[in-house]
Amino acid sequence: MTQMTKKSDEPTQPILTIDSFYAETKPFVDQFNIWVSELRFGAHADHLCYKCGTSDVFVAIRNLFERPDSYQFQSFISGRRIAIIKLPRPIPTLLGNIWFLELSDQKPDGCQTSGFDHIELYPTHGTLEQMVALLAIRGIVINRSNHPHHQTYDIILKGGFRIRLEPESLIETIKRRDMK
Repeated sequence: MTQMTKKSDEPTQPILTIDSFYAETKPFVDQFNIWVSELRFGAHADHLCYKCGTSDVFVAIRNLFERPDSYQFQSFISGRRIAIIKLPRPIPTLLGNIWFLELSDQKPDGCQTSGFDHIELYPTHGTLEQMVALLAIRGIVINRSNHPHHQTYDIILKGGFRIRLEPESLIETIKRRDMK
């Protein structure tokens, strides 16, 4: 099984089929669902992120989902490839179906290992700032991180898996920034 933290060794079993990919998501989605079940707020689960330890892993997983009818968008962000892939079937969560995978190639410094990294949420009512404030009032520890391409708000769950808070869906961000 894929490790729950990015700082672990590569998984012993590579993801070779779409069914094995979905099976590998289960512990992370279960952990996410437990966390959101205790908090009722207006948000939607947008996508699941998988970070790759090598470029070979990135290409293998990207190719696994490549079909004539599939949506894939790839860009270079912070010196590496990031692919957005529409999944063939959704991953159900308590905050809606996840239809997209964010697949991140190895960072230029080689620091990441393969594994599920985060599920991203965006508010369905109000703003990101309001959602962050509401969670902070409830005692949730939120880490603000400044990345080269944008700022994020992360909630770190047991084992290092994260819930990332963003102002809008990833597809809306791509349309606004990259499809002008």
